[in-house]
Amino acid sequence: MGNYVSLYLTNPKGTPVPLTEPSFDPNHGFPNGRKERVMIATEEEMEAAKIPLEARDYCAHKLIQYRACRSDVWPWAYKCAHEKHEYLNCEYDDYILRLKEYEREKRLLTRKVKLEKKQAQELHA
Repeated sequence: MGNYVSLYLTNPKGTPVPLTEPSFDPNHGFPNGRKERVMIATEEEMEAAKIPLEARDYCAHKLIQYRACRSDVWPWAYKCAHEKHEYLNCEYDDYILRLKEYEREKRLLTRKVKLEKKQAQELHA
Protein backbone atom coordinates (compact mmCIF):
# COMPACT_ATOMS: atom_id res chain seq x y z
CA MET A 1 0.00 0.00 0.00
CA GLY A 2 2.86 2.39 0.72
CA ASN A 3 4.11 2.26 -2.86
CA TYR A 4 0.57 2.86 -4.18
CA VAL A 5 0.12 5.94 -2.01
CA SER A 6 3.53 7.27 -2.98
CA LEU A 7 3.09 6.54 -6.69
CA TYR A 8 -0.37 8.01 -7.11
CA LEU A 9 -0.84 10.54 -4.28
CA THR A 10 2.14 11.88 -2.37
CA ASN A 11 5.11 11.62 -4.75
CA PRO A 12 4.11 10.65 -8.31
CA LYS A 13 7.19 12.18 -9.98
CA GLY A 14 9.69 10.67 -7.56
CA THR A 15 8.37 7.11 -7.42
CA PRO A 16 9.30 4.55 -10.08
CA VAL A 17 6.55 2.63 -11.80
CA PRO A 18 6.86 -1.09 -10.93
CA LEU A 19 7.60 -3.65 -13.66
CA THR A 20 9.13 -1.13 -16.06
CA GLU A 21 12.64 -0.67 -17.37
CA PRO A 22 14.90 1.77 -15.48
CA SER A 23 14.80 5.31 -16.83
CA PHE A 24 18.45 6.06 -15.96
CA ASP A 25 21.69 4.70 -17.37
CA PRO A 26 22.51 1.46 -15.50
CA ASN A 27 26.17 2.52 -15.26
CA HIS A 28 25.38 5.97 -13.82
CA GLY A 29 27.40 6.29 -10.63
CA PHE A 30 29.62 3.29 -11.38
CA PRO A 31 32.97 4.58 -12.69
CA ASN A 32 34.20 1.11 -13.70
CA GLY A 33 30.85 -0.08 -15.01
CA ARG A 34 28.74 -2.95 -13.75
CA LYS A 35 28.77 -6.64 -14.45
CA GLU A 36 25.88 -7.47 -16.77
CA ARG A 37 23.51 -10.21 -15.64
CA VAL A 38 23.12 -13.06 -18.08
CA MET A 39 20.66 -15.92 -18.25
CA ILE A 40 22.43 -19.25 -17.86
CA ALA A 41 19.48 -21.45 -18.83
CA THR A 42 18.40 -21.16 -22.46
CA GLU A 43 14.82 -20.89 -23.61
CA GLU A 44 15.00 -24.41 -25.05
CA GLU A 45 16.24 -25.87 -21.76
CA MET A 46 13.44 -24.16 -19.83
CA GLU A 47 10.82 -25.39 -22.29
CA ALA A 48 12.23 -28.93 -22.15
CA ALA A 49 12.14 -28.85 -18.33
CA LYS A 50 8.58 -27.43 -18.43
CA ILE A 51 9.50 -24.47 -16.26
CA PRO A 52 6.44 -22.20 -15.86
CA LEU A 53 6.71 -18.68 -17.29
CA GLU A 54 6.69 -17.02 -13.87
CA ALA A 55 9.77 -19.07 -12.82
CA ARG A 56 11.87 -18.24 -15.92
CA ASP A 57 14.20 -15.81 -14.27
CA TYR A 58 17.93 -15.62 -13.55
CA CYS A 59 17.61 -18.64 -11.23
CA ALA A 60 15.98 -20.97 -13.75
CA HIS A 61 19.17 -23.03 -14.11
CA LYS A 62 19.09 -23.78 -10.36
CA LEU A 63 15.42 -24.75 -10.59
CA ILE A 64 16.21 -27.12 -13.47
CA GLN A 65 18.94 -28.77 -11.38
CA TYR A 66 16.61 -29.07 -8.40
CA ARG A 67 13.81 -30.61 -10.44
CA ALA A 68 16.23 -33.02 -12.12
CA CYS A 69 17.53 -34.13 -8.72
CA ARG A 70 13.99 -34.66 -7.43
CA SER A 71 13.07 -36.79 -10.41
CA ASP A 72 16.29 -38.83 -10.05
CA VAL A 73 15.90 -39.70 -6.37
CA TRP A 74 12.10 -39.76 -6.02
CA PRO A 75 10.52 -40.67 -3.51
CA TRP A 76 13.50 -39.58 -1.38
CA ALA A 77 13.23 -35.91 -2.32
CA TYR A 78 14.90 -34.85 0.92
CA LYS A 79 18.20 -35.88 -0.69
CA CYS A 80 17.94 -32.77 -2.89
CA ALA A 81 18.08 -30.37 0.04
CA HIS A 82 21.35 -28.87 -1.23
CA GLU A 83 19.91 -28.11 -4.68
CA LYS A 84 16.77 -26.65 -3.10
CA HIS A 85 18.89 -24.49 -0.80
CA GLU A 86 20.94 -23.20 -3.75
CA TYR A 87 17.78 -22.38 -5.72
CA LEU A 88 16.12 -20.56 -2.80
CA ASN A 89 19.32 -18.60 -2.08
CA CYS A 90 19.49 -17.59 -5.73
CA GLU A 91 15.86 -16.41 -5.60
CA TYR A 92 16.57 -14.45 -2.42
CA ASP A 93 19.66 -12.80 -3.91
CA ASP A 94 17.66 -11.91 -7.04
CA TYR A 95 14.93 -10.38 -4.87
CA ILE A 96 17.44 -8.29 -2.93
CA LEU A 97 19.05 -7.10 -6.17
CA ARG A 98 15.66 -6.06 -7.58
CA LEU A 99 14.89 -4.16 -4.35
CA LYS A 100 18.21 -2.35 -4.58
CA GLU A 101 17.56 -1.45 -8.21
CA TYR A 102 14.13 -0.09 -7.29
CA GLU A 103 15.61 2.00 -4.47
CA ARG A 104 18.34 3.28 -6.78
CA GLU A 105 15.75 4.33 -9.35
CA LYS A 106 13.67 6.00 -6.64
CA ARG A 107 16.63 7.98 -5.30
CA LEU A 108 17.71 9.07 -8.79
CA LEU A 109 14.14 10.20 -9.60
CA THR A 110 13.96 12.16 -6.34
CA ARG A 111 17.32 13.75 -7.14
CA LYS A 112 16.13 14.66 -10.64
CA VAL A 113 12.96 16.32 -9.26
CA LYS A 114 15.01 18.34 -6.74
CA LEU A 115 17.42 19.49 -9.46
CA GLU A 116 14.52 20.53 -11.69
CA LYS A 117 12.97 22.54 -8.85
CA LYS A 118 16.29 24.21 -8.13
CA GLN A 119 16.79 25.14 -11.79
CA ALA A 120 13.25 26.51 -12.01
CA GLN A 121 13.86 28.68 -8.92
CA GLU A 122 17.12 30.00 -10.39
CA LEU A 123 15.38 30.95 -13.64
CA HIS A 124 12.65 32.90 -11.83
CA ALA A 125 15.05 34.60 -9.44
